[in-house]
Amino acid sequence: MDEEASIILGDAIAFCQRDGQDARLINMLGQSRAVSLTEDTLTIEAPSRFAIAQLKKHQPTIEAYLEEIAFAPIALDIVAPQGAAAESAAATAPATAPTASPAVPASADGVPTIEHQHSDVSRETMAPLPIAAATSTNAPVTHMPIAHDAAAGADSGIAIKNTLSADDFRRMMNQMKGGAPTKSTQAAAPASPIPAPTVPAEQNTDGAPLAANSKFTFENFVYGPENSHAYRSALKFAALADERGTCTSLFIYGKSGLGKTHLLLAIKNELAEKSPEIKVKYANSQAYLDDLMTEFDRQKKSNAPIMQAYHGVDVLIIDDIQNIIGKRASVDYFFQLMDEFIRNNKKVVIAADRAPKDLSMDERLTSRFNAGMLCLVAEPSYEMKYKILQRYYENTIAAAPEAGDDSLLAAYGGDGGHLTDEHFKHMAEVSGTNIRELESFCERCAGEAGDREREGGELTFDDIDTIASQYFDTSAKKINVQTVQSVIEEQYGVTHEELIGPRRNANIAKARHIAIYLAIEMCEMTTTAVGAEFGNRNHSTVSTSYKKVQKMIQEDRTVTEDLKSLRDKITLRS
Repeated sequence: MDEEASIILGDAIAFCQRDGQDARLINMLGQSRAVSLTEDTLTIEAPSRFAIAQLKKHQPTIEAYLEEIAFAPIALDIVAPQGAAAESAAATAPATAPTASPAVPASADGVPTIEHQHSDVSRETMAPLPIAAATSTNAPVTHMPIAHDAAAGADSGIAIKNTLSADDFRRMMNQMKGGAPTKSTQAAAPASPIPAPTVPAEQNTDGAPLAANSKFTFENFVYGPENSHAYRSALKFAALADERGTCTSLFIYGKSGLGKTHLLLAIKNELAEKSPEIKVKYANSQAYLDDLMTEFDRQKKSNAPIMQAYHGVDVLIIDDIQNIIGKRASVDYFFQLMDEFIRNNKKVVIAADRAPKDLSMDERLTSRFNAGMLCLVAEPSYEMKYKILQRYYENTIAAAPEAGDDSLLAAYGGDGGHLTDEHFKHMAEVSGTNIRELESFCERCAGEAGDREREGGELTFDDIDTIASQYFDTSAKKINVQTVQSVIEEQYGVTHEELIGPRRNANIAKARHIAIYLAIEMCEMTTTAVGAEFGNRNHSTVSTSYKKVQKMIQEDRTVTEDLKSLRDKITLRS
């Protein structure tokens, strides 16, 4: 019965997201626990007394959704959390409590603080953060929202996690530091804050400071199930960069164009802004090789140590190391450098197109990187591509300053035209998975839309398909559910009758869950339509299978790789 209660609560949350309900309501429902479900009542445990009061305000709306889901009136019973007594005692604390922040408190449900968490942050629950003191001295403890649901497309069934808000991001970074004030905070703030000393920023190849490029920040990174482990691990690495011996290595791998470089530069930019005293060296593989060759020439004239600029930093960030590993002349020096950093508990961030075990590295380094934070960045799903396109259009194309009347752009006829939500959906359907190509594709579509508008028309789906054919091999490729089922049956060694039938042994059940998940992701079908193709299963059963695979992705990083391989096979057969 508890499982059925969880299913109907999850469906209610999905309906709230579909109709664009208040994000705070969705967040509180998401933190509530389904206790039981009877014929006419769903009982849930709210995360706090404050949440109970807020949920009761929306109770008629939630009960209307419950009736829509269950096809019968369902009352909502909201009960207090098990720690309500402790919370009640906290609420009676005097308003003159000291303002100094203590060490991070243990949460009511026993969630450990960040110091006791495993380095794989995607498998742990973030410790709760107290709400800002300005709201109330007895405000309840709540979980910091990790992400906000995208407002646009909320009525279209597209569920994608957006980036963190700036305030949430700063609060999480402070929490990862152990709840203590940031370095710039003083016990008694002076009347005129003294600015931090200016530290020369490392230059890009064009001479501009790297940190000045605001595109490569954590706040601008769009993430979902495919890259959330890498995203959160990068956040944790940046937050604990000044803690020696903690989070000493981060290895991010995946195909080109999926956001690895964005995360590496986000770490560098975050440290340049918040911790300028930490010496950071960023280099891509070509810059590293160029520096190494220059050092060889210098050593012939003097006995200066090789790569002193690399050895002397606190955090070393190297991108695309597969190009270094492939050069025999440089690989020994690279191994020595990595070994020195790891032995001295200094910090290393690496990105590559393959996992350490597939790079033919020294066995000791492979073992060290595997023992650290090892993160796969997978190809974006339809939902993530939709959000990337939408966000790039809003932040880069639509937000660009208008051209002056005497500018070359104005003489040409203006910049990009208007793209609608339906445009973004179709663009996501026909596009590939390389994020750099997605952004260029979005630019082209916006430009074509501008041309059509100046001619008195509008951008059509045929126009988008024509542009997509110049970028992507998989443009407008339609995938049917029978292809998904066929690939899964071969992969797991089950018959079609077993896949859609009632049998529930472990292998068949897993194959069925994954087939349903991929059918929803790749075939543009509703849960009802998918259920009809899998033995006439109902909406709740299909939703349960989908959620089980989502949980598998979070708990086992190899599942993402398996799904990627299955997607490729399905796409090739379509």
